Amino acid sequence: MSEEWDRGRYEREKRNFIESRRNLRPVYLHVSLIFAATWLAGWGFSWMLLMLGMANMPARYAISFFLSYLVFIACVRIWSDLVRAETGGGWDGGSIDVGGTDGEGCLVVIAVLVLGLVAGAVFAMLGGLPLLLEVAFEVAFAGVVVRRVSRKLTVGDWLGALIRNTWLHALAALIALVAIAGVLQAKAPGAKTFGEAVKSLRGSQPIASWR
Repeated sequence: MSEEWDRGRYEREKRNFIESRRNLRPVYLHVSLIFAATWLAGWGFSWMLLMLGMANMPARYAISFFLSYLVFIACVRIWSDLVRAETGGGWDGGSIDVGGTDGEGCLVVIAVLVLGLVAGAVFAMLGGLPLLLEVAFEVAFAGVVVRRVSRKLTVGDWLGALIRNTWLHALAALIALVAIAGVLQAKAPGAKTFGEAVKSLRGSQPIASWR
């Protein structure tokens, strides 16, 4: 794309792009699924680190959070291609096939989706949806040159936009997660997981655990 816009058109195009998509029902579901995938990745990374012998909960959760943030970045990049079209594009999230899983597997899928919906809803209420749509705008109009008074800007820095728009949310979540893990492990020194710490504080032996 070799178009050139002035600053005014750039702001109008970005505003129109965001407003035309922020009220689409599939977009909210997509964002929820992004958070569900991010949460599941964090859980998986924590489990792998635990299997490798890392029993320190705050450190393990911090590393897992960072790795899951990379998964979040990848998911947002893929999702950005889905919202190029005016209708929201691609898959509308209307069906999820879990027919090949057993009852326990279905419960895990449902739990992950519920957590994703909750996280997505909180993120949306905090004004996060337009921030992600701004990233999608950078992807959709990559290559457009914006003329400014002193220099020209080329649209397409989706990664920079994503980090700028989400680092504060991520930092707040990381601090809260590590702080909670630190408090739990301090009160239950023998615990290696969130579930074990909670069960220990309740005075019962852990029989299952969150990673």
